[in-house]
Amino acid sequence: MSEDQPKSLIRTLASTLWFPVFFIVGFMVFYLLPMHSPAPHDMPVAVVGQGAAQQLAGSFEQAMPGAVDVSAVPDEQAARESVLDREAIAAYDPADGDLFYAKANGAAMMQVLQQTFAPVASASGDQLQMIDLAPNAPGDTMGTALLYCLLAMNISPYIAVMMLLRAPLNLRQKLSSLVGIGALAAVVCYSVARVLEVVPNQPVLMLVGFLLTQAVAWVTFGLVPIFKQFIPGVAMGLFVLLSMPSSGGAIPKELVPPFFQALHPLLPLGQTVDAMRGVMYFDGAGVAPGVLGLCAWLVVGVGLVAFNEFRARRGGEAEDAEAGGYEHEDEGDAVVDPLLAAPKPVHHRTLAGVVRDASGEPVPGAIITVTDTSGMQLARIVAARDGGYEVQDLPGEHVTVVVSAPGMRPAVDRVHLHAGRTQDHDFALAAEAASRAVPAAR
Repeated sequence: MSEDQPKSLIRTLASTLWFPVFFIVGFMVFYLLPMHSPAPHDMPVAVVGQGAAQQLAGSFEQAMPGAVDVSAVPDEQAARESVLDREAIAAYDPADGDLFYAKANGAAMMQVLQQTFAPVASASGDQLQMIDLAPNAPGDTMGTALLYCLLAMNISPYIAVMMLLRAPLNLRQKLSSLVGIGALAAVVCYSVARVLEVVPNQPVLMLVGFLLTQAVAWVTFGLVPIFKQFIPGVAMGLFVLLSMPSSGGAIPKELVPPFFQALHPLLPLGQTVDAMRGVMYFDGAGVAPGVLGLCAWLVVGVGLVAFNEFRARRGGEAEDAEAGGYEHEDEGDAVVDPLLAAPKPVHHRTLAGVVRDASGEPVPGAIITVTDTSGMQLARIVAARDGGYEVQDLPGEHVTVVVSAPGMRPAVDRVHLHAGRTQDHDFALAAEAASRAVPAAR
């Protein structure tokens, strides 16, 4: 085994397995870490009476620094309104020991509020009375079923983009497919949720869900030419690993670390949770910021796609300009890494040639491995019976080609490619110490 073979194996494994490793580490860091032990952080609570509010604020700060953010309201009616307007997660009236809250914010929040205020009421000689101002839908007793509906609308657009990258469709057809799969997801998820009584009869929820699908789909699609083979990690990191714990759907956002709280109003999943809960339980409170946030994501996605198409047209290649760099091409025997591969690059480059031995006879079954300048494997193919090979749609101007066959010394060469052209490059494999690359005579 040559010294280059272990290095090539390591590069191959790294380029192939980076995504599952990223997934494993990501779930531990972004799921287990923020959600293993829910605790309040800057939890907004209203208290009836200025004096009582100041007293409780001091007590909470001493017992649980940074956990509760207390504000004062004048009376019980204002306390109720602060919860229903989503200005406070709960409101406490010390006169009667009443705690107003909304179970629609999650069952975990109800438990934390009870643990937090039961000692307060007991110290005043009262028994804590918890009054639910916004009960969950009958089919969502724990307040988490809505999230699972949204996950279907959040993840399916990303999967659709990955599948469409290799589909034999033009840019317009692919974008139309993303719109169609988004509409299908919104209708199906809403219909099933209605049957299970997870959501009330509010058809506008389908529109919010559709905005979620398009926000994720268009941004992911627009980022593909930028991140290329790394788009699975970027999209999953952004729309799943970061979005899920910060969404407030499984664990209320007030119970996760501040970093994830800060992400909640910025990411599409959190914006959708806020908007849908506002429609379902809070008479429209909090809907506008969520919907505007989703629209902003969609505008960014459309802008990215338009920019990529403009850049392709500006490059002056008619075929690529028409597709915006997303056209499908058949790669034949090429094995492209990773499995969820990026779309074809804007500037098509092809490498072809023949592998022969020292006597000029073809070497069928020779292995041709093509890497970029950083060592990332782009393709690995097997030479045909006549020793011929062809690798299409290479992304850069320079590639490194390694050719090997049993019983022969490997040949390595750096090849310069030209956009829109086929670069011919033959290889001669020798059994002795030297091997050489022979440019094709044209």
